Amino acid sequence: MIAKETTRPLMSVMSHVASDLAYLVQTEFRLARAEIRENVAAISNAGVWVALGGALGLAGVIVLLLDISRWLNVAGMPSEWSLLLVAAATLVGGGVLASVGMNRMKESPLTPDRTLEQMREDYAVAKEHVR
Repeated sequence: MIAKETTRPLMSVMSHVASDLAYLVQTEFRLARAEIRENVAAISNAGVWVALGGALGLAGVIVLLLDISRWLNVAGMPSEWSLLLVAAATLVGGGVLASVGMNRMKESPLTPDRTLEQMREDYAVAKEHVR
């Protein structure tokens, strides 16, 4: 018969718990890194398609603006003035859009507040269990 060890010293149990906890944390970090890598790869692939779409859209906008300038020219405005008017209107519109975007960027902080709050709650729960 093989005798089973029914009681283990407290230090042995605590070191086993600590090593299991360390392994759990390492595993969670590995999982998070793998998930982040997958998400970054998917976003970068999508970013390529967005960039291509943006380039084609920009070309279309340029042609449209030149066409608007040509319409103004046909309506009787000199070519130089029609180009200047369209360029000025485009710059003003772009400036307004950039200003709105900058204001919205200032409103949203980059800190992960929800994650930090969850970590604080996890710490509080773990601290209560240790007591």
